[in-house]
Amino acid sequence: MVKQLSIRSPFIPLITYLVLAVIIWLGVMAEFRLDDSFITYRYARNLASGVGLVYNAGDSVLSTTAPLYAMLLAALSLFIPDFHVLGSLIGVISIGLGAYCVAELAPRSLSPQIRYWAGLVYALSSPLWLSLGMETALWVMLVLAAVMFAARQRWGLAGLLIGLAVLTRPDALLPGGLLGLGAFVSAVNARHTITRWWRALVSFVLAAALPIALFALWAFATYGSPFPATLSAKGAQAVLGITGLGVNVDTLGGVRLILASLMNQSSLYVALSILVILGLAGSITTPIVLIAAWGVLHLLAYIILDVAPYRWYYAPLVPAVALLAAHGLGFIHQRVRIRRFRVAAYLAAILALFPLIAQASSFARISEQMRAGGPVDVMLPIVDWQVYRETGEWLHTNAAPDATVGVAEVGQLGFYARRWMTDYLGLLQPEASAMLRRGDLYSWLIRYAPDYLVFQRFRGAALVLYNYVIENDPWFRANYQPITEFDDPRYSSGPVTIFQRQLPVPALTEQPVTLDYPGMRLLGLAMDGVALTRAGGTVRVRLDWEVTGDLPRDLHIAVKGFDMAGMNPAFDGDYVTDEWVGRFSTWHGFVVPPDVPPGRYVLLVAVGPRGGPYSDQGAGWLEVTGS
Repeated sequence: MVKQLSIRSPFIPLITYLVLAVIIWLGVMAEFRLDDSFITYRYARNLASGVGLVYNAGDSVLSTTAPLYAMLLAALSLFIPDFHVLGSLIGVISIGLGAYCVAELAPRSLSPQIRYWAGLVYALSSPLWLSLGMETALWVMLVLAAVMFAARQRWGLAGLLIGLAVLTRPDALLPGGLLGLGAFVSAVNARHTITRWWRALVSFVLAAALPIALFALWAFATYGSPFPATLSAKGAQAVLGITGLGVNVDTLGGVRLILASLMNQSSLYVALSILVILGLAGSITTPIVLIAAWGVLHLLAYIILDVAPYRWYYAPLVPAVALLAAHGLGFIHQRVRIRRFRVAAYLAAILALFPLIAQASSFARISEQMRAGGPVDVMLPIVDWQVYRETGEWLHTNAAPDATVGVAEVGQLGFYARRWMTDYLGLLQPEASAMLRRGDLYSWLIRYAPDYLVFQRFRGAALVLYNYVIENDPWFRANYQPITEFDDPRYSSGPVTIFQRQLPVPALTEQPVTLDYPGMRLLGLAMDGVALTRAGGTVRVRLDWEVTGDLPRDLHIAVKGFDMAGMNPAFDGDYVTDEWVGRFSTWHGFVVPPDVPPGRYVLLVAVGPRGGPYSDQGAGWLEVTGS
């Protein structure tokens, strides 16, 4: 029994990594909350309560990239009902198990100490911990476990783990393809040496395909598609330069920002970089080649997809860094031993300490950020959880059960509000995502006209919807008034303000119309301003378009009530038409002032390049009554 529990036993490093992960969680990361993780928490809560795997009850939209993770959360919530604790615990266990897989995948030519060091580097990696609560650590661990079992020629189990990883996050398709290639090579190499040489490839493919196929069939029946809406939303955000790492940051730019941030936290990360470079020297084992190829191809895939980057997108690089660094450390140790330096082990140990000290510095900086707040940094947490929770709980207490809420961040706020949510980043409604892709920053507000709007105002700055100063918009000012505000000095973005809609939103009335403009055809319109009184009011207009030819890149659309006693209340909007194709709608809002004489007024729609000339045509009508 004593021998079985020696340092050679796999249980000792496994337990060590798990205990270390729990210590980091409880000692540093217990308060940490990542806003996006609460989107999946809300899916899980709805599933556990019988509403279904949806964000908004009644909306059959898959806007989480982690359906299996949501199902796991829903099942385990029967035992741990606090989703924040449960999601964090799953992440903590996944980091510990992932560290063990990394140690097992390190070459056997390395000493046990260096292999265990590789797992330690993985377990201490802040990119994993700064995604705590997300599915990130879980899907990466599943892929690492699949590679580990594939290296042991257990292709059926490896395939099953890859299938589960794909359902945890679709990104796992890429390492799944690499492992499938490995299974094919293994089968070809064994063709003339053993019977049933094809077993490896067939076992892997069938085991991986089974869970994916079952989910795809269910998703088609439930949502009409197995693909999450978030992919389109992240692509649309990239078109507008909206990313999780700053304005107009692409995938490679994100790598540079992350490296610069880590170096700012500790210059000793240089030692880790040197070890990774040295790790490319000499003979590298197949598992390291596969994991390194996974990291590189993952990065390349995101560059090609051109989606808005977030820091957890770079997590697959972590195991490659840990394994290559271990190989580099072994390379140095071996070269020093060859030269018969007696202090070889001590030199290697000192060099191995530098990355660990750097990682400890990162945790110290993270802890300080959570305690006191500070400037936005890509490798530090955004301390928004207190202000978002208070805002969401206020909405849950004060908003009617059937109220609609419009926000930018739908995670924590939506989780605690428990109300029907719409977001202008396009994560929840495909229509809003399509608006963003067309560069239409305004239609979301008029289209959904939520009962409540939640905006974050940067300290001392104007209230904006993207780059549009929404506080100056006449339709917004007439319809919404601020009712309460929440702030946390640690939250760098400033106070969170809740606005409530003060005016009712009448139903839209369709008006038949077919008008040709240069490069566009107006196929129809609808508006709610067909029964105004002399008191005036606000008007919403939906214009239905079809692109028929070339459009100017910078297009201007104006909508106004014409000849209202010399007044032309109007909406004027500028659009970038790079993504304008086919049929779609734009939404416009404006205000009709009081004391307009009764009568029927022409609704004028003007279209043309920014700065003119414009093509003006009467497209509908507004009715002002005398009462």
